[in-house]
Amino acid sequence: MPKITHPVDLAWTSEVEAAIETFGNRGRNEIIRYLEASGPVPRGDIVEAVSASEASVAEHLIALEKTGAVLVDIVQGRRHGRSPRYSVDDDRITVLLEAHQDYLRNRRPLLPQDAQ
Repeated sequence: MPKITHPVDLAWTSEVEAAIETFGNRGRNEIIRYLEASGPVPRGDIVEAVSASEASVAEHLIALEKTGAVLVDIVQGRRHGRSPRYSVDDDRITVLLEAHQDYLRNRRPLLPQDAQ
């Protein structure tokens, strides 16, 4: 079976890509749900609450922070020896969900020339 790569389609926007990165993994969905109910919390609390190893949770949090779905109270590079607290960015989650839904429902994104 051939590997699926990025579709060559104007509808496949960076927001759709970020949505797939955010929601296309069970572990990330579990982390988002936990943070929605309990955040902001340190990584150790997340590890205890979800069914994933500490290394896996760390990897997922990096990916979620990169897509903007998760916020961290200490910027990267200043976290050594500190315990950052993670929370969900509700507005970003909404944007990502809407972008994914628009893509799946074949709704064309509004292009700059169409906005006038």
